[in-house]
Amino acid sequence: MGGLEKNDEALAQTSSIVRAMNEPQPKKRFNFWTAFGISICTSGSWEGWIASIAQGIVGGGPAGLVWGWVFVSLGIVVLAASLAEFVSMWPSAGGQYVWATNLAPKKYARVVSWFTAWFTIAGLWLGALSCGMGVAVQIQSYVASASDYTPKTWHAFLINIGCMVCWIVVNIFFVKALHWMNELVLVVHVIGYFLTIGVLTGTTKNKHDAAYVFTNFENYTGWDSNFVSWSVGLLSALYAFFSLDAAVHYSDEIPKANVVIPRAMILQAACSSISTFPFIIAVLFCIGDTSEVLASPIGLMSPFTQIVINGTGNVGVSIFLNAVSTSVAFAAGFDLWGAASRSLWSMSRDGGLPSRLGKLHPTWNVPVLGNLVLIPPSIVIYMIYIWNTTAFYGIMAGVLVAFQLSYVIPIGLCLFYARWNIELVKGPFNMGRIGWVVNALAFLFGCFMIIFMSFLVYYPVTAANMNYSCVIIGAIVIFSSIAWFFYAEKRYRGAAEFIDAEHPSTHFESGKAE
Repeated sequence: MGGLEKNDEALAQTSSIVRAMNEPQPKKRFNFWTAFGISICTSGSWEGWIASIAQGIVGGGPAGLVWGWVFVSLGIVVLAASLAEFVSMWPSAGGQYVWATNLAPKKYARVVSWFTAWFTIAGLWLGALSCGMGVAVQIQSYVASASDYTPKTWHAFLINIGCMVCWIVVNIFFVKALHWMNELVLVVHVIGYFLTIGVLTGTTKNKHDAAYVFTNFENYTGWDSNFVSWSVGLLSALYAFFSLDAAVHYSDEIPKANVVIPRAMILQAACSSISTFPFIIAVLFCIGDTSEVLASPIGLMSPFTQIVINGTGNVGVSIFLNAVSTSVAFAAGFDLWGAASRSLWSMSRDGGLPSRLGKLHPTWNVPVLGNLVLIPPSIVIYMIYIWNTTAFYGIMAGVLVAFQLSYVIPIGLCLFYARWNIELVKGPFNMGRIGWVVNALAFLFGCFMIIFMSFLVYYPVTAANMNYSCVIIGAIVIFSSIAWFFYAEKRYRGAAEFIDAEHPSTHFESGKAE
């Protein structure tokens, strides 16, 4: 009976591959610059840092922001290197769940990859929604700075819906525009970087000294432990790297993805780490009184806008400089929404979702249903903000934790199992003997960030300052568990291996091909 079951399983996998080969396949329409642009855009770098600076100010002040950046940058580099090695072996739109399938013990591969897939999809999807909310809140802060406008939550809801419509239209009808958009973002990113530093440092008259920037630690969290306060304040630095995997989910559309995407990931981590450090120092010299910044009407909405207003004395200049961050956030929404739809398409291809989601449109060559199916839950999430901003930001707080979980799972599988039990066929990017050290550091860093991104930012806790990231992660686990038992357990195959001349990928165990 065991032999018959294995034969049936082999026939099922073979037939699924044959069916997939008969379906329209993604066109190779992107290149290295697309991948690098997506990596920079969805990390945010200095733009992401200024968008989330408030929590860093609260949780450590200048010294916390400086040394927090150094710590997070080192962690991100080893994390990116670990993920780059995986995508070099298995470039796929499925990303992390494909890696988990190939790295886990065969007995548990399907269920482990299933949960990894949902952490990945949730991170990408909620990440896109958080970009929309960032755009909405920043636009409202600009109007409030220039007039007597009072921000309304339903105004933010409408701006978010407008962003989402733009993302869907481009990702279905004008997908090739993603390449040009991301190249433009690279140009805006670099010009905005030098322009912002130059204007802020050139116009701010009363600057702090070096002792203030590098040694002044401030704790507004209520925690007695400065270490805990500093740790929760690391969100500002981690948010600046946001998504390391977005470009991975475009693998099927990039020639030589096993070379191009690892290169883009490593370059993005290194460039962002090095270039953002002097930007942070420049801002902290010009930051003024942090308590006054936070207490301003837009202090928690867009503190950097207030910092530039204080430094330049000109609201228009401040809005113009901050608009760079807003435009990058808007562009990141296109990339993250597209990455989420491609992950859903990949899951459908592997039996984890209804087959209709796994079909590419014959004309537009994109997963149309993968884009459309995200609309209803997105509207529901955005509607929450109208009545309860605390709950909405709690949902957004879970984005970083979901991303880190999707990274830590395959890294942990590699570190504790695959490196010692599976003869892995390495890709062009190979860390060699130091791979296990890099994996170990990346695993510890990821676990550390998962723990402290789930901590309370303020103590004592109230309903208004509660960190709801645990709630959203718990919701993902509950949803994926129910879906596993009632749908996927009998249908989901795990990551099917589509072997072609460009992306060979074979899972070996005990020296024998499976």
